[in-house]
Parts: sequence; structure tokens; C-alpha cells
Amino acid sequence: MVSLKYTLLKEDYVNYYAYILWDAPGNRKKRILHYAKQLVPIGLFLFAFYYTGILDRSSRFVLLIMVAILITALLSLFGLRSIMLKQGKKIADDPGNSSIFLETQLLANESGIILKDSLKELRYGWAAFIRKEENAACYMLFTSSLQGIIIPKRVFDANEKAQFDKLLAQYLSFDADLGHLVKS
Repeated sequence: MVSLKYTLLKEDYVNYYAYILWDAPGNRKKRILHYAKQLVPIGLFLFAFYYTGILDRSSRFVLLIMVAILITALLSLFGLRSIMLKQGKKIADDPGNSSIFLETQLLANESGIILKDSLKELRYGWAAFIRKEENAACYMLFTSSLQGIIIPKRVFDANEKAQFDKLLAQYLSFDADLGHLVKS
């Protein structure tokens, strides 16, 4: 049995949001497609510059064009993740979502996970979790494709983490534990 008290930080939520929508291994195809779409206009500009002879001008002019293209490329390639982080922060800062950040008591045992805070008590049997994702910062246990619970790893000591990992290994279904790796 594992018993913890923690408060989800806004930073935890923002990182979770970016992970689920962008960083997760299952989003690899989406990221590659995004990067490919960003490179197409850059390639077209370079082709047009070459074809029209603009690149035959003075080296300063060509350098200025190349720097502008490079900056545009970097902003377009890495801008989407920063947009995701901003969206997550906006959700976390919304006063209507303050219940996400209440102090929570977690109890995990053979029958499942119980979460209690000042507004609610939620009981999940292990079969309720259809997917588990994990990164360096947290565990994410999903009850649907959109809903789940976030458990920050920072709240565990070494013994509690080992016990929690053992409960997950024993009681979480194979599909929930590893299914996301097979599908991606």
C-alpha cells in the first residue's frame, strides 16, 4: 500500500499537457509531419531564390537572406511546442480549473487507487486504467483517451516509488501498461 499527499503544481500540469499533445512517443508521426510541412515552404523559397538568380548577388545579400531563412525555419520548427506550453499555462492559470491544484491524498493498494481532496473522492479499480504513460516527471494513468490522473514522481521517496511501481506491474493490465508502445 502506498499513501501520499501532494499538490499538483501548475508546472506539472503544463508539462503533462505538452507531453500528451506533443512529446509523447505516440505523437511521433504528428511531429514528423509538422516538421516536414515546415520545411516545404523553406525549400520552395530556396528553389525560387536559386532559380531567379537572387543567390548570385553579393555575399552580404545572400548571407542576409540565409540568416532570415534560418531564423524563420527555427521559429516554425520549434514554435508549436512553445504554443502547447502556452496553452497548458493558460489552462492552469484559469481560475475555473483551480480544483486541479488542490492538495490530494492518494492511496494505492491491491484494489486500485483512491484520490481524495477537499471537494471529491475518486475510487479507481485497476481495470479502470486503459493506458499508462510515464516520463521523468510523472506517471499518467488514463481512464479514457482524454481523462486520467497525474501523479508527480517528486512526491515519492525511493521506497514508496518501488512499492507503487510494484503495484502497477502487478495489477495494471498488459494493454494499459505497454499497449501504447505497440500502437505507436
